[in-house]
Amino acid sequence: MRRLRVTVLGPVRAWNGPVEIDLGPARRRALFAMLAANANRPVARAELIRALWGESAPSTAAGNIYTYVSGLRRSLGPAGGMLRSGRAGYTLRLEPGALDADRFEALCEAAVEPAATGRSGQAVALLDEALALWQGEAYANVTGLFADLDRHRLTELRIAAAERRARLVLTGGGDDALIADLTALVRDHPLHEPFHELLMCALHRAGRGTEALDVFHAARRVLVGELGVEPGPALRELQSRILAAAAAPAVPAEPAVPVTPAAVAAPAVPRWGRLVGRDGELALLRGLLAALGEGRSAIVWIEGEPGIGKSALLDAALHEARALGHPVARGSAEELSSRFPLHVMRRALRLEDVPHDDPATAVDRVLDHVRRLTAEGPLVLAVDHLQWADEASLLAWERLAALTRWLPLLLVATARPEPGRRDLARLRRGVSTRDGHLIRLTPLPPSDIEQIFGRTVGVPPGATLRSLAPLAAGNPLYARELVTGLVAEDGVRVVDGLAEVAARADEMPRSLLDTVRASLDHLSPGAREALRYAALLGDAFAVAEVAAVTGRTPFDLMADLEEAVTADVLVDAGSELAFRQPVLRRALAGSIPAALRPTLHRHAAQALADNGGPVTRVADHLLAGPPEVDEWLVGWLVAHGAELSRQAPEAARELVRRALASHRLPPAQRATLAALLDGLDR
Repeated sequence: MRRLRVTVLGPVRAWNGPVEIDLGPARRRALFAMLAANANRPVARAELIRALWGESAPSTAAGNIYTYVSGLRRSLGPAGGMLRSGRAGYTLRLEPGALDADRFEALCEAAVEPAATGRSGQAVALLDEALALWQGEAYANVTGLFADLDRHRLTELRIAAAERRARLVLTGGGDDALIADLTALVRDHPLHEPFHELLMCALHRAGRGTEALDVFHAARRVLVGELGVEPGPALRELQSRILAAAAAPAVPAEPAVPVTPAAVAAPAVPRWGRLVGRDGELALLRGLLAALGEGRSAIVWIEGEPGIGKSALLDAALHEARALGHPVARGSAEELSSRFPLHVMRRALRLEDVPHDDPATAVDRVLDHVRRLTAEGPLVLAVDHLQWADEASLLAWERLAALTRWLPLLLVATARPEPGRRDLARLRRGVSTRDGHLIRLTPLPPSDIEQIFGRTVGVPPGATLRSLAPLAAGNPLYARELVTGLVAEDGVRVVDGLAEVAARADEMPRSLLDTVRASLDHLSPGAREALRYAALLGDAFAVAEVAAVTGRTPFDLMADLEEAVTADVLVDAGSELAFRQPVLRRALAGSIPAALRPTLHRHAAQALADNGGPVTRVADHLLAGPPEVDEWLVGWLVAHGAELSRQAPEAARELVRRALASHRLPPAQRATLAALLDGLDR
């Protein structure tokens, strides 16, 4: 018998050997999760009922438990014998290590002894192996009392393991990735003081004392704002040590050399020549640069979806600015630096001596510095990825926008749409009210995508490669990932000096799908989850259909779907919503585990039928669903088979044949379907 394997450190999933098991609807999956977490011991029916329904269990709960267990046995197939029932309840038999949560706890326990005896490298390796088992939030696709409690327990263990690992690495001298790891941990767990402390230590040891003090002030704001408490003794003592170290001279001072103040940082040379298209947008920016040379200022806001080319357009414009002799200050905000006050502005303007505990004074210092620079001549100040900038940098950008009336300053920002971000919306409106320029980058035409194909592969694209241009949805990043993925899969060959591919228009490289999914990470978890299930319904869908598939109410879904519309993932299509580009739908649908898709397609079919959906769409989902034939499917075929036969005879033929193969078909329905099939075969 193949080994049954279960994961709960992320979505609850199970495998019988290499084959993933369809665990079924939400409550059946929750029941399986509880049995797996209590493997090899009986779980009473009363425990299961309370775990699934709490204090509001229906009168049919006991019968539902029996139905769920029966369904699980069928799904487990050859491993169904591992789910046993008895007087004491139900027991799921699992071999040692078959549950990822058990392996996680065992590895954490195994790291204790080598850590205590000075073998920190071995302990870190064990903790790395333990933390690598996590694939998201524990029990991510399960709700209920038991899941909530065990999720909290496992999360606390995960935090403790991450903290222990960081302390071991820091004690051993640190490594190149430690600061980035701790920054991510502070972002994910802002109320856990030890992570702030460890990040401060790591930054201080790296000679980045200013940033270490930034971490302290950021921690204090969070703790006071969220909990109403000041930082604990460990953080305060560490702050004092860092301040004392900064005050003490490290080496004898050398005679000071006079320097001219505040030279603007020269950014890295842009990858000029990578920009394709955008001629109109670049012409507008050239005109503004020429006007800047005559002392006329302007504000520019460049926006668009991830990968659409905002940074490339900005780099091209700054290349032009340098060619004209304009000083350029360019800063790029980063997702992990949004907690450091004025981080992007300080980097762009090479400002270090800025107060940390008084944002208003710090912003004034930035403005004074820009005034001094513009007193010497025109200045281009650009902030890339403004959506990730910290609050103080956003305030500085807003106040600089107001100063463009009097200063020779071209102020430029790039940002992607961020639904729900009122601060960004306010800045964007301010651009319009100050007669600035809003540049919204739209998808490139196929000819430009074909040009990107050629540049990426190194030779002009042939007819077969050009035929794949629609898959990129006009997005330059998608276009490069598409070709790069095909090359990595040996799917591109050069024929007569042209890059050609096999006829595979319905296939997409995994790298492209991963890139598309990553471009949606800025959406809320609720919106991403709703979109995944909507993707199963097709390019267009009704809100009621998504509600039926997800089990949520239409009212509950609307906020998430409206967020997706605002982010340009969905568009209005009459009485329905539709994915703006097919590549978005395919990437989202592909993120659903393959074993789960048939069950969801079956739910989608019934949801469509109940909402009066077209018979062809219902049939598409039935064909993609499980092969089993049930009473509802037979009843739907009897009622709608004739209509389906006229519109999609091949789909009707396949579904009727499946139904007739069932041994439980009542005589009257069998006769109706047999006559229907006879008519289709003539």
